[in-house]
Amino acid sequence: MQNILELPTRHPKVTGRRVFLDEQDYEYQIYRGFYTTQRGERLAIPVDSMKNPKVWKGQSLWVQTSQGITRPGVRFTAPGTKWQRRLLDWLRDNVNENIPHLWYQTVLGHDLHVSTWGNLYAKHWHYQWTNPFNPEDCQEPLDSSKVSGLGFLENCGWLSGSKVTDVFVNVEVGALVDSGGSGQAAEFNDFNEHEVGTNSTAESNNNTALGATSGIALAAGTQVDNGGDPPTMTTVATITADATETWEEHGVFSTSTDSLLDRSLTGGQSVASSDQVQYTYTLTVNPES
Repeated sequence: MQNILELPTRHPKVTGRRVFLDEQDYEYQIYRGFYTTQRGERLAIPVDSMKNPKVWKGQSLWVQTSQGITRPGVRFTAPGTKWQRRLLDWLRDNVNENIPHLWYQTVLGHDLHVSTWGNLYAKHWHYQWTNPFNPEDCQEPLDSSKVSGLGFLENCGWLSGSKVTDVFVNVEVGALVDSGGSGQAAEFNDFNEHEVGTNSTAESNNNTALGATSGIALAAGTQVDNGGDPPTMTTVATITADATETWEEHGVFSTSTDSLLDRSLTGGQSVASSDQVQYTYTLTVNPES
């Protein structure tokens, strides 16, 4: 259980996320004999010693969990609790119907009817590398139309849970009054493109673009209405790296106008050429008590 005294964070601290598995590392591991061969292809093993698959480049980097291979410090779910809402629901139904209203007025200065927030998750497929715990466990690319070959999949878990933009809020309001259905009402369905960048400037509600795009074309996502309580929407896209670099930021954009829904910091995601990262962005719209 999460320590209730722990300060909340919008980004988990995963120091190992910046450690590369690049071409130079690959060649060195092959030279050392730390590789396996699958389908005639050499796959490097990211370990300092075969006796201790957890250590790479002198630090404890790999953890094997029920969620897959990951790095120390990763969270698989976004922080948050539901007991506050449930308590307000109970007090509303059993004590006084005005309690939620009074609570929001006291804390926020106004009533609250709907809250909206986003969370970003990722999985990273490492091209030409293999599972440090089970080198024979090799996997196909996340998007085989972009890359052929084998690698291994790292579960990066939850990356960010910060701000939706002022731009998106304005589109949301505009959609309600767009009776023609050809402007902002239509755009409301279009927030389904993913882009990565290399700027680590703090997130802001007034972001309208990434700080420094990687130059990789926006990737179209797959949208899903998950329903639930509260209801959520996810958009999932896979981006293929074209260079060795660190992706510091991720954005979800409109396919029709390039308006930005959310800019999220990734925590410094180091990729090599032909690596693939699958991003899952979940938007939650919560009816308050």
